[in-house]
Amino acid sequence: MSVSVDLKTLEEVVERAVKKALAEARSYEMKAVAEALKALADYTKAGFTQVTTELGELKTQVADLKTRVSALETRTASLENRVSSLEKRVSNVEDSVDSLTEATLSRYVWEDLREEVRARGEVVLSRRRNARVDGLDIDLLVETDRSVYVVEVKTRARRRDVDAVARKAEAARGAYGKPAVAILAGVRIGDDVEKYAKGKGVLVYRY
Repeated sequence: MSVSVDLKTLEEVVERAVKKALAEARSYEMKAVAEALKALADYTKAGFTQVTTELGELKTQVADLKTRVSALETRTASLENRVSSLEKRVSNVEDSVDSLTEATLSRYVWEDLREEVRARGEVVLSRRRNARVDGLDIDLLVETDRSVYVVEVKTRARRRDVDAVARKAEAARGAYGKPAVAILAGVRIGDDVEKYAKGKGVLVYRY
């Protein structure tokens, strides 16, 4: 809302009215009225001047506030960008740690499985990490002269991982024409997940 008052014009109009009233005054009462009118005009002028000054100060304060808000928005946007960048870096680090952990676990599983296979009199024909069977990714696949072993490695195993390795073992059985053994290996495997795996016929290697 904009308030615009021409104080000079107002002053001139009131002044002419006062002069005319004083000139035409023929009695003490008329002079008193004219003087009161002049006093009112002076008071009104002072009031408008004060309002105009206060409006100017208010506009200055609003402009300053807008500047501060703009600066705050800029800093907030910068902070959000930094947080987003940090989240990406943390995610990348987590992925790297998971990959390294799974690679290490795969080696442990292979060492343990190799001993078990030999103890059963089986001969290892091949061992592949990151194998692919019927479009399914397998962390570790070991083929012997009698069976094929399908290993799913997870740092934190869940029930869906049990279902996944069971499906992959079934695919390997069809592809190799041999009995398939599903193995779920991990560091953090809860008792409920282990119980679920046993119910599905999936072996659990916990490290």
